[in-house]
Amino acid sequence: MKKSILLILFLVSIKSIGQKSELKITIDERIETLYSVAFLDNYFLIGKHDNLYKQKLVKQLQPLKQHKAVQLFDSLSKNHHFTYYRTVEWALQHSNFPEFRKINKNLGDNQTLLEEFREELIKFNQDSLFQHYWEVVKPINEQIISQIKKSETIDELPIYLEKYYGKKLSSYNLILSPLLHSGGFNSEITDQNGKKEVYALIGPNGEIDFVPYFDKNYMETDMILHEFGHSFVNPLVEKYDIEIERLKSKYFTQKLEENAKLQGYGEWKYVFNELLLRATTIQIAQKHFGKEKANKLLEYEKSIGFELVEKILEILREYETNRNKYVDFDKFYPILIERMK
Repeated sequence: MKKSILLILFLVSIKSIGQKSELKITIDERIETLYSVAFLDNYFLIGKHDNLYKQKLVKQLQPLKQHKAVQLFDSLSKNHHFTYYRTVEWALQHSNFPEFRKINKNLGDNQTLLEEFREELIKFNQDSLFQHYWEVVKPINEQIISQIKKSETIDELPIYLEKYYGKKLSSYNLILSPLLHSGGFNSEITDQNGKKEVYALIGPNGEIDFVPYFDKNYMETDMILHEFGHSFVNPLVEKYDIEIERLKSKYFTQKLEENAKLQGYGEWKYVFNELLLRATTIQIAQKHFGKEKANKLLEYEKSIGFELVEKILEILREYETNRNKYVDFDKFYPILIERMK
């Protein structure tokens, strides 16, 4: 009887998941204004390759290199941890320019400095005639988005994620940033109505004729599945914080700690979360893009010292072959931790 109920729940879950979720793709002026300031500050996460955007920014904005917005960004990023996803999350909690008005009142620490930076960013947007620049690069933005939308599988990615994790996200917002390094961030913003918006911000992995290029394999299997995967898995890290900490002495070796720091991760629970996400990304990629692609992803993880991903993959197969028992990933998560003990 219990097995029958679980099977019914699983089938109902899959049916609801099968209802198509939309993937919205944009290049966001708020993010690009912020990263233009970061570009003038030689921010370490700005991409190193030359492209048309940078050429136009150098021509138009070089006189603003000493703008107060640039100076404040330099201080915030170097002294107040205003880096990585935090910059993106902060920008997305404001309305569009020219107002750039705070939508979410709870913006975390350093609110006085951030409020000053917000005011200076508005001035920068005006002083730089950013609206003119934005019109100039509009055809390039449209070209990049159009190229990505030609993919036959990109619109299917939300369904791939929902089927694997067994539940839906409230939204899927993919923001491309031509100025960002080859990589990305995940952010979740709660709007004024209490609705959660989920974002993946991703930078190009190359250029063709100085136009930023987002390779299909890189974009879909390496980045989108991974970044949106954070929104499925991250809440579980906090829920099982104590249990994850108990795995630390067994797995968080000096070698892994050193390799993780090179990838930007320091604390064990976040390293564990990242390893798990890389493993689930490999499994989803194998199911929908083939074993060869999955093997390439695994070889990459091993090459950067994340061999532990392979052990997690072995445990995940129990989840995948028992979906009538584990309706969603939340149900399997404590089993995963138990198996790792």
